[in-house]
Amino acid sequence: MKNLKDFFYDKNDIIIALAILVIAALLIIWRMDVIMDYPKTLAEETGTINTTEPEAVDGEEPAAPAGALWTGGALTRNVTVTVQGGSATAAVQSLIDADLFESYAQFQQICDDAGYKPEHIKATTFTFSAGSTRTDIARMVTE
Repeated sequence: MKNLKDFFYDKNDIIIALAILVIAALLIIWRMDVIMDYPKTLAEETGTINTTEPEAVDGEEPAAPAGALWTGGALTRNVTVTVQGGSATAAVQSLIDADLFESYAQFQQICDDAGYKPEHIKATTFTFSAGSTRTDIARMVTE
């Protein structure tokens, strides 16, 4: 009996750690389906589900979904945006929030390609007409 008592006394930390690991592993295995569905559930709750665009058939461009802002690289309707002041990042974020650009990096790349300085963006209200391209928008906000 003394040998068994000494064994548990000497090894109880290791035994408890192993028991915790086994319980954690069993819990994870038991709830694996819920864990794997979490990103989808989170996306549904926040409304940020990414969808794929339909592929072109016979070389035609896919039809733009109803209410689409961009078709063929041009605006489909007039858009009015109030560009925030403060910093260039905050100003460009106003354009990103209006779905005119996907990111600051995209805005900067378009400005660089066209010879505009992205840090010269103006804080005011702009109305971009249907048919304007991203390059046109970059020119208007940096002139």
